[in-house]
Amino acid sequence: MTDGDRPLEPKVLWYILSFIIFPLGIVLGIIYMQKPEPEVKAFGKNCLIAGIIMCILLCLCTVIFNVFRISVPIFRVS
Repeated sequence: MTDGDRPLEPKVLWYILSFIIFPLGIVLGIIYMQKPEPEVKAFGKNCLIAGIIMCILLCLCTVIFNVFRISVPIFRVS
């Protein structure tokens, strides 16, 4: 395995960044899942999963916020 094929170190930091900045996780996941080594593919899969989970949570929170903002009179702007 060459240096270009290894997952970025430290892995935990990249998992956290993949969760916080979800486009980074999706891009890292796509890049590293195309590598032939199983360890590198697992790293890419985890980054991709973290990015997708954060994207779904962001969309869900946005929808929930907008639903409650409309239906609760306290949040209405006059």
